[in-house]
Amino acid sequence: MAALTLGIAAALLAVALLAVMAAAISPDMSVLAKGTTYTTMSDVYYTKDNCVVYAEPDYNSQVITTIGANIPVQVVGAYSNGWYRINIGVICYVKMDSLTTAGAIGLPTSADDQIAAAQQIASDIGYEFVYLSLNDEMTIKKDIFNSYISQKVILYVKLDDEIGISFKMLYEDKVKSDINLTFTKSVSINDYGDRVVEIVFDDATELWGQIAIFQFKEGYDKAVTINTTDLDTYEYVEMNTYYTEFSQFAYAPVTQVADMKIVEAEITNSLTQSQREKMTNIQRGIKYKSYDNSEYRSSIHSRLRKDTEYVDYEY
Repeated sequence: MAALTLGIAAALLAVALLAVMAAAISPDMSVLAKGTTYTTMSDVYYTKDNCVVYAEPDYNSQVITTIGANIPVQVVGAYSNGWYRINIGVICYVKMDSLTTAGAIGLPTSADDQIAAAQQIASDIGYEFVYLSLNDEMTIKKDIFNSYISQKVILYVKLDDEIGISFKMLYEDKVKSDINLTFTKSVSINDYGDRVVEIVFDDATELWGQIAIFQFKEGYDKAVTINTTDLDTYEYVEMNTYYTEFSQFAYAPVTQVADMKIVEAEITNSLTQSQREKMTNIQRGIKYKSYDNSEYRSSIHSRLRKDTEYVDYEY
């Protein structure tokens, strides 16, 4: 009799569990808080480290498990109050800032000087560094990007062996659509023997208040002049000249992802002290303390809020 009773109890428990799972998998959105909206999704995101998984979209609900970094999860829905509905064999829930874009978070296992240098720069100015590898669509999802807003974080995206983008996330301006980083790159030699690299993006994205720093991995002993697109006229505007004798990277503090032209000229002499001071400021992210290109500033950076024009990152 005792065995029979235990068997019945186990069967009832199994039925109850199946009912709970069926309710979770069903399209009934009864778990939604009043006023919260729900959007169906079908995408694969990746977990950040210590991603906490809940039974319901509520901090007070049961914690099902905790997942380490770089684990792919199927996202099946999003709630307007900051939760994802995921399917990991059962339906459960995580906070949006627990996942990252369709590409893994964390540094590649193999050594990469470009990424390592970007990580070091973030550390030097006191920022958390988050590396995102892009999916085949070359996009950063808007909800992932926006989940870092107002945090002292640099998101780093490597486009190819020469080009990477750093997004500084301290400011409060959210993007309204996914950031498309699909680009075409062409290389030519001009009449002076300089290497000219042109990068054309499929979609221009203006980042109000954000600062995107394009980083170009180069050899030493080059003068790299970066021209950025004026989003009003779509003409190139010369921004500045950076000296790669000082660093492996040329830095272009901008507020947009848009077409760029880079002219690389060989240099034979060592940098002057003023040039070295300028490069030190640029590496630290101080945009105009030692140099100001008025034409570039008026055409591009006039869009920046006043508090972003001179930044020393001492918060």
